Amino acid sequence: MSIKVLLIDTFNLIRRIYEAGQARNESIETVVEASRRSLEKALRQHQPSHAISVVDSHETTWRHTCYPGYKAGRAPTPERLMTHLEDFKSAFASVGVASLKQPHLEADDVIGTLAQGIAGSGGQVVILSTDKGFLPLLSQQIQLYHHFEQCFVSPADAQAKFNLRIDQLADFWALAGDPTNSIKGVPRVGKKTAIALLQTYGSLAAILEAGVKDPMVARVQADADQVRICRQLTGLKTDLALGINLKSYRLSALWAQADSGRSVG
Repeated sequence: MSIKVLLIDTFNLIRRIYEAGQARNESIETVVEASRRSLEKALRQHQPSHAISVVDSHETTWRHTCYPGYKAGRAPTPERLMTHLEDFKSAFASVGVASLKQPHLEADDVIGTLAQGIAGSGGQVVILSTDKGFLPLLSQQIQLYHHFEQCFVSPADAQAKFNLRIDQLADFWALAGDPTNSIKGVPRVGKKTAIALLQTYGSLAAILEAGVKDPMVARVQADADQVRICRQLTGLKTDLALGINLKSYRLSALWAQADSGRSVG
């Protein structure tokens, strides 16, 4: 029987709820309960057979080693969230959702690996996140759900927003930079130029290989080593060896429609 897995980008979910709670001077206990209710709502909406709360390790990752300035400008995760993380995990466990944290790995890469592995085995995936980095994963079997706006994000939505196909987005962020993660991109190549280049040449690889007299192409090629590093950073790793079994994340009959004992990663 086919499976449907809900993959929760945990800090993406609880941080948004925490920040809203801070604006209302809510206690951390209230935020934990609001997060539990939010997850419970998602389970009712999507009716998955399995669910995994994927948690960032907040440790140094391969991206920091590759690019020391990675996420250097991002505000740190609030200390109250970190100190009460076990409370959030317990609240999620109370509705049947177990947590997964892998040392020195970002939740994005873990989710990417899980999503591709499940889809490759014929399963369906819903990623609960507002992170644009998951857009390149979208397919017939992998969906992205914006929990706070209560809508699925489609490849057509991404095309309308970026004027690019979803398979071009990681190249776009490598060229134009990604301020969210402090990735600088190619100097003097902004968003409009990056879009124009990708619309003309199709991909970053094609731009780097193009033998044309185009000053913008020449600018990218002159910074080839750096832009290749940026491209590594902006893409998701989807081939991690996670060594988990989906059976451990099967939901109870309250939510579940299917069962599976297959391994992923």
